[in-house]
Amino acid sequence: MLENFIFSLNVSLPIFILMILGYFLRKKEVLSESFLNCANTLLFQVALPAKLFLDTATTDFTQSFDPVFLLLAVGGSTVFFILFWVYGHFVIKEPRKIGAFVHGAFRGNYVYIGFALIQNILGTSTLPAEAMLASAFVLPLYNILAVIVLTITNNPGKKIDVKSVLKQIITNPMIVGILAGLPFSFLGIYTDFELPFAIQTSINYLGNLTTPLALIIIGANTKITAIASNIVSVITACVFRLILQPAIMVPLAVLLGLSNNAVLVLFIVFGVPSAANVYIVTKKMGGDADMASGIIVVSVIMSLFTLTGGIFLLRTIGVI
Repeated sequence: MLENFIFSLNVSLPIFILMILGYFLRKKEVLSESFLNCANTLLFQVALPAKLFLDTATTDFTQSFDPVFLLLAVGGSTVFFILFWVYGHFVIKEPRKIGAFVHGAFRGNYVYIGFALIQNILGTSTLPAEAMLASAFVLPLYNILAVIVLTITNNPGKKIDVKSVLKQIITNPMIVGILAGLPFSFLGIYTDFELPFAIQTSINYLGNLTTPLALIIIGANTKITAIASNIVSVITACVFRLILQPAIMVPLAVLLGLSNNAVLVLFIVFGVPSAANVYIVTKKMGGDADMASGIIVVSVIMSLFTLTGGIFLLRTIGVI
């Protein structure tokens, strides 16, 4: 039992140590606003797409495609999105706050924090096929659902611009990285034919840059002051995000007989804290950015305990 607890702490603590480091570096003005903006652009436009391309290109989806897993990942995200919106509609009165609440409750930081956790748990820099499969479908879904809820709650009566939504998805660097890697995966190009050493090494360098830089940026952008004015809704969204979803999806995945890797990935998809994009997209579309920021901050703090506890339970029952 103690061994499982120590394992859980060793897996989760490095992530939060880097985030805390980012927070204090920003507070001490070691990291400036302009640096963070540039670093975020580098991460989003270059490093992360390179990692997603590499992981997708080297994954054999034909041997690991599981429709039940995919149904749980996509269907579960959609169902929770609807349930959170219904809750927000009846409990939260201000439309702009409803959009921010729903967005923060359903959209997890699967790529930046989730990938790091999976790598730490499995003890490898290579992500399992289930993780990449979830990326290919859940990331576009997050964008679609976010645009729907924020358009309707922030602009009552306004129609959703389908072309604009599709353009956002297709041009998203993360999606581009995944799509670029799929032909390499399905045709076996990357595994059967060695890429030139210089190119492969460069892509590896960029991929390795992703996790530490992302965690430091998340910590640096954490703003504690955004919590107090929306405390009840913020805490509720975090409970929905970190506790309710994994508490339902993980037992369901186990009951349906999914593989250990699939159960682990579903735990990560539904149990990681709210994504940084919750604040960025909510603000861009006229939602309550303060509530969105508060949800991110509290969910990150709470996740130190919920993720550690969840990993401990998965370790105890033999999933990891």
